[in-house]
Amino acid sequence: MLAAATTAAQAASPLTDAEVVALAAKHCTMCHSEMPTSEVFDKPPKGIRLETIEQLRRYAKEIVEQAVVGRMMPLGNETDMTDEERDRLGAWAEGLR
Repeated sequence: MLAAATTAAQAASPLTDAEVVALAAKHCTMCHSEMPTSEVFDKPPKGIRLETIEQLRRYAKEIVEQAVVGRMMPLGNETDMTDEERDRLGAWAEGLR
């Protein structure tokens, strides 16, 4: 499913590791960090932290499922993640395989 889900993303240029960390800081870490700043969570949902490149690599499959394919994250797209950001994130994750 990961390969099929990222077909559109393959045409996009993948993000560098530094860009992935910056994207996560913009769209993910308000909830998925050791100390979430979101008023909704006092700890990261499902214990998933996305603050470092190692954590982002570890959860790449889940990130693709939730943010690229399902477009359920960020929750309610509260941070206005763009289609281009999603596609490039998918291309980055595909490159990890």
